[in-house]
Amino acid sequence: MTSRIVLDSDTRAIVDQIQGITRASSPSHAIALIVSRYAKHLLGTWELDPVRYPDPSPTDFAPGASVFLDPVPAPVPDNFRFDEPIEL
Repeated sequence: MTSRIVLDSDTRAIVDQIQGITRASSPSHAIALIVSRYAKHLLGTWELDPVRYPDPSPTDFAPGASVFLDPVPAPVPDNFRFDEPIEL
């Protein structure tokens, strides 16, 4: 069976590198090599373990929230009072 696929330039550059290192005779053979070596692993690991990788809380991605760092509270001025009126 013959198939034709279209690769974007970045992916094609990687396939060319793989072809060069593996000495595959063509880009098709390089892709076949990748599939034969790594497809079963990909299929077996694509679904992540929900216990090990739970869904993140929506608050982790709230506007202004940092995903990588704990938020640093803004400094409070020394003369701040809670009884000051709020002006809109």
